[in-house]
Amino acid sequence: MSRLSRLLTLVALVTLVIASGARAAGNDEMSTPAASGDVTLILIEHADHVTEIDLGELGPSVGDMLVWGPNALYNDANANDTGATTQGTCIAFNTTSDCLAAETIVFPDGSTLEFQGIERAGGVPSARTIVGGSGRYLGTIGTMTASPSADLTLWTKTIKIAPPPGRP
Repeated sequence: MSRLSRLLTLVALVTLVIASGARAAGNDEMSTPAASGDVTLILIEHADHVTEIDLGELGPSVGDMLVWGPNALYNDANANDTGATTQGTCIAFNTTSDCLAAETIVFPDGSTLEFQGIERAGGVPSARTIVGGSGRYLGTIGTMTASPSADLTLWTKTIKIAPPPGRP
């Protein structure tokens, strides 16, 4: 077999494996394909591990931190633990405790999604941007809306994933 034939065979095999993985990722119980080719994941975080760090002046001040995780993520019905976890930090940038959030979701297969955005104080929904991913989420782009329950113990994370540019 010529070198070119072996290379073309390898490229075809890699393409088949990637396509199979993409189909499997789309059939995951945590994802729902949308008509546009986007995927929506709805995960419910159980905020069991949360630490507040009061830095500087006593009470709310710039630089105070909220650190969480690993917290379990349940399916959209909040009935089954998906095996995924979330962990992150939020650093206050004003005295009302609005903060810059950095969050990582780790899936059971080791794939990750990384988010960054502003979290508003007062338990209101906030938006974050996907800034990276690994494994089956490598090259992923999209957004997440994090909506807390009234007592801040459950967070509904609605993640909208778009195919990376140049991919169907």
